[in-house]
Amino acid sequence: MAIITISRGTMSGGESLAKRLSERLSVPAVSQEILQEASSRSGISQSLLLQQLEKNKGLIHGPSPERRFYLTAIQLALAERAQKGTFIYYGHAGHLLLKGVPQVLKVRVIAPSKRRARKLTETLKISFEEAQKMIEKMDEGRIKWTRFLYNVDWRDPSLYDLVINLDAIGIESACEMILCALSRPEFREAPESQAIIEDFILASRVKAELATHNRTKGLELEVGAEKGMVNITGSFQTGGIFPSGKHKIKNDLIEVAQQVQGVKKVQIGIEDIPVALE
Repeated sequence: MAIITISRGTMSGGESLAKRLSERLSVPAVSQEILQEASSRSGISQSLLLQQLEKNKGLIHGPSPERRFYLTAIQLALAERAQKGTFIYYGHAGHLLLKGVPQVLKVRVIAPSKRRARKLTETLKISFEEAQKMIEKMDEGRIKWTRFLYNVDWRDPSLYDLVINLDAIGIESACEMILCALSRPEFREAPESQAIIEDFILASRVKAELATHNRTKGLELEVGAEKGMVNITGSFQTGGIFPSGKHKIKNDLIEVAQQVQGVKKVQIGIEDIPVALE
């Protein structure tokens, strides 16, 4: 059975849908649990992890090493959860963090902003106008966050397999639509699925190791894996007209990656970008 990710705005009904699906399918629905696992692995508090993920200030200056590390920790927690079997994730950009994992049913839940504002008004006991402003601010933050980190628009329907309007469709009907999709061949587990997940986990573990090691943290890297073969790509800046240190960085990447259990061989494809001194 597929993994299900549910992307939703505040008070759009995505959490209710995830919990009802969990009951219907008898599989876990997780959100904060992934943050807890990532927090435990990374050694930082869950509140700080969430704060860093949702922070929008300073985005124009590029992703900080800390934020890249936090995202890597969450991706690894999701990867290891995928190894255990089917689950429903209604958290931060699960459909983007699980990119490459087979049989992931990506669901986007929407609802009119006025309906969401009314729900927020009832929950927080605030005025309708205040609730509307909060909804707009939170939506804007999510748009900036996903555009900055993944270069995509969170609202783009092409990122999802199903887009469900919970203003027009009830929770039970939405569940039926998702169950119908799960029964289709595209979301049935294939013989090679487990191997792909194992590769994804290995790549995530290598990426986490690189993000925390003193010799390699801070570098913008992409990591892929296939049957123990790890491929590391990315770029870094050198401080002069004549690039230096490229071979050292390559050696460091290889040595650090090889510390991860399951890595058989490492291939490096990095580009150095010279920064001219004025």
